[in-house]
Amino acid sequence: MTTLPMPVSKRRQPQSEVDVTVDLPIPKNPINKRAVPLIYADASVAPDLTVGYIPSFDETLAQSLSALGVEAKQLSVADISSGDLSKFSTIILDNRSYEAHHELIPVNDRLLKFVEDGGTLLVFYHKTNEWNPDERQKRPQLAPYPILLGDNRVTEEDAPIGFLQPRHPLLNFPNRITQADFVNWIQERGLYFPREWDSHYTALLTTNDKGEQPLHGGLLVAPYGKGNYIYTSLVWYRQLRAGIPGGYRFFANLISYGKGKPDASASSTP
Repeated sequence: MTTLPMPVSKRRQPQSEVDVTVDLPIPKNPINKRAVPLIYADASVAPDLTVGYIPSFDETLAQSLSALGVEAKQLSVADISSGDLSKFSTIILDNRSYEAHHELIPVNDRLLKFVEDGGTLLVFYHKTNEWNPDERQKRPQLAPYPILLGDNRVTEEDAPIGFLQPRHPLLNFPNRITQADFVNWIQERGLYFPREWDSHYTALLTTNDKGEQPLHGGLLVAPYGKGNYIYTSLVWYRQLRAGIPGGYRFFANLISYGKGKPDASASSTP
């Protein structure tokens, strides 16, 4: 069970409060006191995970991994370029990491080698002009198999979610993901959905705004070598930052993928 702090402005879940007081021994009076709202997420992670992550523009990943109790280390481009990546179970590239750290592109082969050797690489959303191959920008295909992004997005935070592969392990281990995990999402569902992807990828979810065509590329996963590559256009960082329980449960599955053995009883339809 994970306990998550939640911004006061986002009180959408059942929760309790804890009083935080800052005081001094002399005089013995509190100098500040505030009730901090808490929510509870029944989020489990695979055992013995060690996660490396490259942040982009804020500390959401660090705080979220800490809330899940995961052993984690912030990585630099130098770490990717020459460090020992084999110590990590999973590496996360935060949203728009290739834009925030242009130096990642020349060493991207090291990340793909990490996957090939048995790691899981989780890549959050990017914009089309930060991701798609571009000779002028000296940017090759960044994924192990081609993914081309488009400009489609799903802006309705309560847009319906469909499960394309309900028995897939990523939807069932270590947390069984259901429709309830998409309740009370904030801001939007996803941005810059892939418009084309290689047949090696499995698309797991579908969603769309009212009156729009369904978009299937919001969560793509493919085996590569001994490991796994995951690309997702869903806006996980907003859900994690807001303390949405379902966001944490699904995030726990993403970082746990390929580590541990799914329970056979978890393969029922969400």
